[in-house]
Amino acid sequence: MAKYILISETHIGVISYPGKDKTESEILEMMQRDEPEHKWQSIKRQPRGTHLCKYCGVIVIGTCADLLCTDCRETFGHSLYSEL
Repeated sequence: MAKYILISETHIGVISYPGKDKTESEILEMMQRDEPEHKWQSIKRQPRGTHLCKYCGVIVIGTCADLLCTDCRETFGHSLYSEL
């Protein structure tokens, strides 16, 4: 199952799509129809072994979803989102 990152001016979202029968642009069109309020503008496949920083949305290497990105760790002095 592949994970995709959806991006709009105000939102970042992650979806899982089980099939290989659709391209990224077809998935984006589907999400634009299903969630018009978010106004999704772009999509990209999330690399395996990564997650999104819960604070800023940057891709972080590692599967621990609580781990902040390097910039957020430096800014806050904490490694984990749950420590904020």
